[in-house]
Amino acid sequence: MKFEIINAVQLTLNEGGLTLYALLALAIAIYATLFSVWRHLSSTRKAVIGRKWQISSLGKSLPWQTKTPSPRETQRSYAAYELDEMALVERRLPFLAILISSAPLLGLLGTVAGMLITFSGMAAGNNSPIDTISTGISRALVTTQAGLVIAIPAAFLLALLKRQTETTHLSLQAQLHEKLSEQPSLPRITGH
Repeated sequence: MKFEIINAVQLTLNEGGLTLYALLALAIAIYATLFSVWRHLSSTRKAVIGRKWQISSLGKSLPWQTKTPSPRETQRSYAAYELDEMALVERRLPFLAILISSAPLLGLLGTVAGMLITFSGMAAGNNSPIDTISTGISRALVTTQAGLVIAIPAAFLLALLKRQTETTHLSLQAQLHEKLSEQPSLPRITGH
């Protein structure tokens, strides 16, 4: 059973030609990057739930500062935490979108290459073996299918990642506003 699966995979890769190998490398890059971003976002979400950005602001206070940070220090701590933790995710999302959108295009390139093989076999006349025509059609179909099979699930995962990134930002902002509302406001100076 194991050898049959390996032989089927090798046969499919050979049918797809170089384009299918390129699609395989692209799929590895897409899903490895998706996993990396997902893992980082998951740990960031756990830290946000645990309000780690608020803890880090107290740990960085200087000895002469009061125990209660000022609103400006709170905002600074929030911004620093958000930049440190969310920057990796936000930089990778557009890169992932480009990689994912290139999978169907690479599959289309394989389709064109397969059709060229098919047409060259047909142009050879009656003496051309049917193998040349069937190889071209096979390559065209396999690469198109592979490009779509790679891109469609990855596009759904990317949409889910974007949504979780937005909710993490919203959670952080809600925590910041909550923290700022807990702090005493500075007295206003009124001029008469």
